[in-house]
Parts: sequence; C-alpha cells; structure tokens
Amino acid sequence: MKLTRRNFVGTLGASAAVSLLASTTLVNRGASAQTRVESASKIYDGGIIQLNQNESARGPGPKTLEALHAHVNKRLGRGYSPDHVVELEEVLAAYYGVTRDNVLLATGSTPLLQGSVRAFCSANRGLVTAAPTYATSEGTARTIGAPVRQVIVTADGEINLAGMAEAASGAGLVYFCNPNNPTGTVHGPEAVEQFVRRVMRENPDTVLHIDEAYINYADPSVMKTALPLVQEFPNLFITRSFSKAHGMAGLRVGYALGQKATLDKIRGAWGMGDINMLGAIAAITAFEDHDHIDWEREENAQIRAFTVAAFEDMGFKVPKSQTNHIFVNLRRPAAEFRAACLREKVLVGRDFPPLENTHCRISLGSREEMEKAIEVFRRVLA
Repeated sequence: MKLTRRNFVGTLGASAAVSLLASTTLVNRGASAQTRVESASKIYDGGIIQLNQNESARGPGPKTLEALHAHVNKRLGRGYSPDHVVELEEVLAAYYGVTRDNVLLATGSTPLLQGSVRAFCSANRGLVTAAPTYATSEGTARTIGAPVRQVIVTADGEINLAGMAEAASGAGLVYFCNPNNPTGTVHGPEAVEQFVRRVMRENPDTVLHIDEAYINYADPSVMKTALPLVQEFPNLFITRSFSKAHGMAGLRVGYALGQKATLDKIRGAWGMGDINMLGAIAAITAFEDHDHIDWEREENAQIRAFTVAAFEDMGFKVPKSQTNHIFVNLRRPAAEFRAACLREKVLVGRDFPPLENTHCRISLGSREEMEKAIEVFRRVLA
C-alpha cells in the first residue's frame, strides 16, 4: 500500500510530516494538477522502501493488468450493479467444489474478521486468539466489550494449538491465522485437523475461524487448506484475500468459505462492502492465473531465503516463515529499530505485543529493495 497522508502522519509524527509536506509543491495552490500528482507520488513513495504492510512488491500479474486495462471503458458508468461479481462467486465456488451459498465476498478480509466477531462474540462469549497474531479480530472484540483470551506463541513463533484448544471453553469464536502473521509460521494439515476436531468435540457451540490469507506463499508440501473440514463442520469457516500473493491490496477483494448458515450470520452482523467490477474481473483473472501464483511463490521464497540468511549472518534468529514477511528477534525494541531504519528511508512493521521489545516484522519487497534494505539493516544493527 502506498503511503497516504493519514498513515504518513501516523508514521513520522504530525510535526515532521507537516514540515515535509510544506517543503513540497503539493501545498502550492498554484501548481497544476499534474504537478500536484507528481509531487504527491514523490512524497508518498519517494525513496522510502516500504517493508511494513505485507503487500506484494510485484503487484498483479501481467494477465490481471491486461484484464484491468481491457475493462476500463464507458461500462464503468453503469456500475451500480457491478459486472463480474456473481461470476467471481461462481468461479470460486466451482474451483472449491461448493455452491455460491458457501462463498461470501467482502472488500478485503477486514469486514469478514469484524463481522465474525460481532456475529459470534458478546460480553458472555469471548474471543480466543494467539499473541502475537493479526489483530483485527481482537480489536473488534474489545470494541464490542467481548472478553479476549490470548495464547502466547511458542519460543519458535508457532501458534500454541493445545493452548488455544484449552482456552476455547465457553468462547464464542476462536481465531487461528495459518500461516500466522506476524511470525510467518505454519501448521500442517494433520495438526490443523487434530486441533479442529478437538475444539469442535469439546466446544460444539464455539465457532472456529481459520485465516488462510497467506496460504499462496506457503510450500504446498507443508500446508493444505482446511476447506474439507469446513464442509464437515458447520461452525468452521476460512477466509482468504487477494491482497497478498495476487498483488491486489489496492483493489480490496476477500472472501470466506463456509456453510450457509454461518456465512449468513457474518453477513448479517456487519457490512461486507461492495466489490466493484474492476476488482471482480481482476480477482477472476488473478485466481485463474495459477502459473503466476507459482512464480510469485517461488520468487518470494528466494527473496525470503536471501533475507533470512543475511539476518542469521548478523547473528539474529528468524522463525521459520512460510509467508511474505519474517519476524526477526532483534533483541531490542521494534520501535527503536523502526525509527533508525526510517531515518535511512526503510519502513518496517509496527509493534506486535507481547514481543514488541524483542521482535520486528519485516515484509519482503522486491529483490532490489531487499538488497538495499539489508545494507541499511547491517548499518543500523552494527
């Protein structure tokens, strides 16, 4: 995601951001529209290597970009009932061997996470989640006053499935991110199945959410989707996103797979947003472009191996990652490291309690970006 005025201010602090903005032609009221756009691009992208949002540095594949260009026409003016949205549901349903009733589209994964917490949690039915993990579900639970039970990851950065199952007693929802963000670790199909069956057996009224946003980056020999279990258990659903390996973070397309009654409750609890026609056609094209996803996975794996090797050479431990980010034990506060890197125009991840005083998440950029970033990391950590 490009730096926006809002998150730019949040990153640098209000006074620093205002000073930088004031020093450019962006605030020159006499500047042309083209000059303002070019100036904005220089500010928001300008020299900063963005390794903080787990996006694809390569963006959509060539076929997806071609599809987008082909559909930028006058038809966009007739978009209150967007073309291709139903087709996207049909494509997903056909691929996974389910019906459209088993597919719930959303503008990214965020509404799905928010809606599931609102649907299944309350003051009496809390959320169980790992720590650290992706925090939208936790944040939503705290917003609505639902209790939160956090289960700390293991020393290797893996989600403690036994601890999660024990904590599930009486819970409304269990959130399980696999592969996990920020640690990058993954649980294989046997461990996942044992976990699901235990939670469903011991807590049949609890809903289990498995977030597979990063599955396309995982080695297929290591991880499989939990969809077969979704078809067996009504209280289990999974979510996916086009924002990661498909390179479509800016188009906001995500989806859930589950049984109809469960998805209906999520839809009824929170708005899912409206997928637009360009997002839909891009998602269809990206989803069917399996060769590009295979290439993206391999490219990311090579960049990840290079980056991990560099940190290990510097003497820092990195949990085994199956994602497009790593979680490095820097033995110092992430905020300290982040500030030092930003001074060198490299932006890394936010704090992830309870490990914010030792670990930092670093997203993987392009080969060129990571070569430059490693030079910065070596200087900062020297």
